[in-house]
Amino acid sequence: MKDERVIFSGTGGQGLMFIGKLFAQTAMEFYPHVTFMPSYGAEVRGGTSHCRVVLSGEEIASPVVEIADSIVVMNQPSLDRFLPALQPGGRVVYNASMVQAPDMAGGAAIGPPATEWALAMGDIRVANVVMLGAYVRLVGIFPFETADRAIADFSAAKGPDAQALNRQALKRGWDAADRVESA
Repeated sequence: MKDERVIFSGTGGQGLMFIGKLFAQTAMEFYPHVTFMPSYGAEVRGGTSHCRVVLSGEEIASPVVEIADSIVVMNQPSLDRFLPALQPGGRVVYNASMVQAPDMAGGAAIGPPATEWALAMGDIRVANVVMLGAYVRLVGIFPFETADRAIADFSAAKGPDAQALNRQALKRGWDAADRVESA
């Protein structure tokens, strides 16, 4: 069991807290120690926001992620802010609709055009779930079936249409992760 330290970041309202919390809660099935630490900008919707998730087989001394194994970014300011915190050989999942491909030195990057795909699916709000699907497959912490069950459970209260759309977005991101760029 390898530890994972990840930062999810974007503009408030893009659903980064939702996918960070979903990822952390789902990972609790596989890791005995999990932390989730949200951080909101001055304005929740429209301001910057990020959350940090740590998964470990050992007790976690601090939920702060100073050096990340992975970053998931929805916009260019988030990449610019958190790329310096990525460890050498780390992983980046970036929204290619809004972020330029990062210069990776020995790491891996995947850039699904999440916003574009979400719009094509009829709801921009599922761009975050596309990103989650790509990230979960890239890191390989749990299988697709587990992620699919989790997204179905988390979105059930929004009704069957929203649930089906979230599951479709998750699968779209998952499938995108088979085209990983390595430097």
